[in-house]
Amino acid sequence: MEEELARFTPLVMATARRYTGRGAEFNDLAQEGYLALLELIPLCPAPERLPAYLKSRLPGRVRTAARRCWRCAEISAGSVEELEGTANEPRASQADPDGTMDLERLLTPEEMRVARMLADGYTQSEVATELGVTQQAVSRRVARMRERVRRDPSGAVHRSG
Repeated sequence: MEEELARFTPLVMATARRYTGRGAEFNDLAQEGYLALLELIPLCPAPERLPAYLKSRLPGRVRTAARRCWRCAEISAGSVEELEGTANEPRASQADPDGTMDLERLLTPEEMRVARMLADGYTQSEVATELGVTQQAVSRRVARMRERVRRDPSGAVHRSG
């Protein structure tokens, strides 16, 4: 495995460099790239196709990590006033500050997995790849999830805006 990691170091470095900036540090993205290599190498169906397989999969993993970094940087750059909101906005309960328990009541475990992946910055295409379905299937699933949340009679997960 160490030989494979060394062999694909240039790919990891180039990919990390491509997504560096706006809050995503090169070293963090390189580390994410190496973690992705450790996950992807055993998943390659044919060893002779490993370079092409990694070249097609690694950028998506690093891009997802970069998006998480970018999102964190954007949130932390906002002022306290922007984050406080107004008195008319619903407040999350202390027991469930992010509304996860409300969503878990409405969504199946598989739908919760999709929701978490999307919240973590995965694209619908990346979610589809992880689940082994098409992007269109993920899109339909997300639309059904949104509709179910929108029609929730308790209104617990609705947010004004």
